[in-house]
Amino acid sequence: MMTTRPNAIEVSALDKWYGNFHVLKNIDLGVAAGEWIVVCGPSGSGKSALIRCVNRLEEHQRGSISVNGIALNDSVKKP
Repeated sequence: MMTTRPNAIEVSALDKWYGNFHVLKNIDLGVAAGEWIVVCGPSGSGKSALIRCVNRLEEHQRGSISVNGIALNDSVKKP
């Protein structure tokens, strides 16, 4: 029997723009606690933008991100 772990990172319907450039379009992602993933793709495909949104260095415009059950929204303040 396979045991499923809860997601430590949950991204749902994420959208991010830089001006008129829509870099992240409706991204859904779940990463279980202890799971390792690789984010790969060509230059300009949004890899860094996704990571910067998850670690809250960038704000996303639409969708939701949660880390360990904490929603990363306007109420989460940057240091």
